[in-house]
Amino acid sequence: MEKKTRFTTKIKTEIVLSLLRGESMEAASRKYGVTIADLSFWRDQFVKHGADGFKRKPDDSRLKEAERMIGKLQMELELTKKKNELVAKLKRR
Repeated sequence: MEKKTRFTTKIKTEIVLSLLRGESMEAASRKYGVTIADLSFWRDQFVKHGADGFKRKPDDSRLKEAERMIGKLQMELELTKKKNELVAKLKRR
């Protein structure tokens, strides 16, 4: 069984734009090794949603960035608490 090739959003966009410029489905299918059904699906997604239509979950990147920021802020908070505890101990001496 042949493994299906995965295309990046950028490559899908380039392929769809070539279709919209007039390249035939058959020629693009042979050129990129993609089924006509996939090309039609990509074209429809691109027309409806632009390049974001190719992403599995367009909001995932924003969510991951927010989670990263929360983790960073938690670490900073913990370090600040430990620093304050150390300063308090040193002042008591």
